[in-house]
Amino acid sequence: MNLKDRVASRIKTIRKLRRLTQEQLAQRVDRTVFAISQLERGKSLPSFETLERLSVALEVPVKEFFDDGSEAAGMSPHRLSLTTAVADRVRSMADDQIEATLRMMDAMWPKARK
Repeated sequence: MNLKDRVASRIKTIRKLRRLTQEQLAQRVDRTVFAISQLERGKSLPSFETLERLSVALEVPVKEFFDDGSEAAGMSPHRLSLTTAVADRVRSMADDQIEATLRMMDAMWPKARK
C-alpha cells in the first residue's frame, strides 16, 4: 500500500470510528466534502495545515495518519480497521482500565501474551 492509500485509509477509518460523515468532518476542518472525499480515496494528500486540522477534529495525533507499513503489511482492510478501533479505544482509557483489559485478555488467551 502506497503512502496516499495508507493516509487515506487511516483518515477514513478514524472518521468512521468517530461516527462522522464526510460533510461533518469537512465542516470541522474548513474544507469541502469533495476535498475530504479526495483524501479518503487516496486521490490527493493533505497539506500540513489540513493534517493538523484533521488531527484536532478527529482527536488523534498527526502520526496516526501515517503508518510505516510494517504493522499493516499484509493486513486486510478489515483487520486494519479493527486494530485501529482497538487502539483508538485503548488511548481513551485510564491506566487502570488498560491493566484490567489486559488481564481479561490474558485470561481469555493465555498463550497470546509473550
